[in-house]
Amino acid sequence: MTLLRASSEALGEKAALNASVGAPVDDYGVAHGAELVAFAEAAVKSEDLDSARQALLAAVGPAAAGQAVATVAAFSGLVRVADGTGIPVDDGLADASGDIRADLGLGAFGGASNSPMAGTATTDMVDVDALWTNRR
Repeated sequence: MTLLRASSEALGEKAALNASVGAPVDDYGVAHGAELVAFAEAAVKSEDLDSARQALLAAVGPAAAGQAVATVAAFSGLVRVADGTGIPVDDGLADASGDIRADLGLGAFGGASNSPMAGTATTDMVDVDALWTNRR
């Protein structure tokens, strides 16, 4: 979210970050937003994926549907890596994104507990380097 906000500001535009957590994206000028969100949610939740895929394909065509699939897959993979390793949020990002996280209620999502803020690391944290180098 912080990157989206920063890149939008660099372009002289304002990002509607709340469109990413429940607000209807069509309200923010995202073409075919309902189909995009339905597909992304179906892909992540593995619920009714076939009909969401067909609706997306019908709405945007094969090329754009392929881009949407690739985007959902990339973000899903990134989230799984972050959740699996327990990547902490460093002080700089915690400070820069605090208002965004509060405004969007991101702490209420289940994955929030997988990314503790810097200084709050627990003994459950994973040393990713140690996983790959057999140092423990």
